[in-house]
Amino acid sequence: MDKDEIKKINKKNKGEGKIIILIAIIFSMIGGIIGSCITSYKTIPQKSSSSSDSGNNSNITISAKDNVSVASAVAKKSMSSVVGITTKGVQQSFFGQVEVQGVGSGVIVDSKGYILTNAHVVKLNNQIVKDVTVRLNNEKDIQGKTIWADDMIDLAIVKIDTNEKLNVATLGDSDSLEIGDTAIAIGNPISLQFSQTVTQGIISGLDRYVGAVSGGGYMTGLIQTDASINGGNSGGPLLNAEGEVIGINTVKVQSAEGLGFSIPINFIKPVVKQVIETGDYKEMSIGMLTMNLDAASQVFNGKVGTEKGIFVYKVYNGSPAAKAGLKAGDIVTRIGKDQVTDNNALKSILYKYQVGDTVNISYLRKGKEESTDITFTDYSIENDKEAQKDIETQEQERAKEQQQRRQQEQEFFNRFRQEFENGF
Repeated sequence: MDKDEIKKINKKNKGEGKIIILIAIIFSMIGGIIGSCITSYKTIPQKSSSSSDSGNNSNITISAKDNVSVASAVAKKSMSSVVGITTKGVQQSFFGQVEVQGVGSGVIVDSKGYILTNAHVVKLNNQIVKDVTVRLNNEKDIQGKTIWADDMIDLAIVKIDTNEKLNVATLGDSDSLEIGDTAIAIGNPISLQFSQTVTQGIISGLDRYVGAVSGGGYMTGLIQTDASINGGNSGGPLLNAEGEVIGINTVKVQSAEGLGFSIPINFIKPVVKQVIETGDYKEMSIGMLTMNLDAASQVFNGKVGTEKGIFVYKVYNGSPAAKAGLKAGDIVTRIGKDQVTDNNALKSILYKYQVGDTVNISYLRKGKEESTDITFTDYSIENDKEAQKDIETQEQERAKEQQQRRQQEQEFFNRFRQEFENGF
């Protein structure tokens, strides 16, 4: 082999190396599992591998006798309440526009066609998808619409209009759960090809915290289970031994086996009720503008006195916060039994309360620990003109930051596209 041939081979190997590195970078940016919902970057028609009677089985009483296991009895009662949810969209990539598809699960919670799922199941390109496809237990696909979603608590409700008889899931009592109780998950792991998959385990832990989840929201107060929860299971139900929904599966810890988490159904019930009745749900307004401590510590050169909490920089007149005596400069650390780690945590915690509820708030004032009781009223930050003006200013600043990030991403793609075209 002469020197010219060796040079050609070395040049080719270097080129292949650049391609491998380039593709790895690109797909690390545009691909991957979101929560426990699967997002794929090609649309291949999938054929469901299982089906069952779609009749109303919600009145079945679970009794593990006559050699029938609890899991099979629960599946018979609840299977037809579980649906597949598919989203489609177009995403900009290094190679141009590509069609993307997401697959998740949902559970029917009302006979009029209301389906409960995760917000990240109906989300593509960081945007909520309004039009989705719902696959019923009889393999029939029906077009649905996302009528409500909230990223912060990773919940969404989809509505379908159909003449099909829908089997409504029975909602249980998540407050009565104990560690060691039976837990059964039903959903569509990986893809609709494996729809209506049933896995069984136990309740491994309660009131778990896993922080903010990519594509989803702030995860706190969760049910932990070792029932297998894989990509595509998001939005599907976690059921007890009676076939009652005790949680909505939301996330799996990818670095370990047997670590799945569900949002407790008692947390969700008032949300579902209000969305069905009014078309929307609003959490309680506490009436103050806050910033996360990492931002506050930069302003005050790290001298905030604690590692976890939210810094209050404005309290609105007439709000629950003002009536409770909270002031600008306070650092709120806890509401009831829940630790307030950041603004996302605050939003999630406020979903637990209704008008008239009173809860104790812990805070730091000039380095001293204090507490006060706060009573939630019908005060709404949406109706507070001063608050809305401040929020509008914040949104404008956030929009500028997002635009800058998009420009940086486009510059990155252009730079690598030029490298690709010039080098090969």
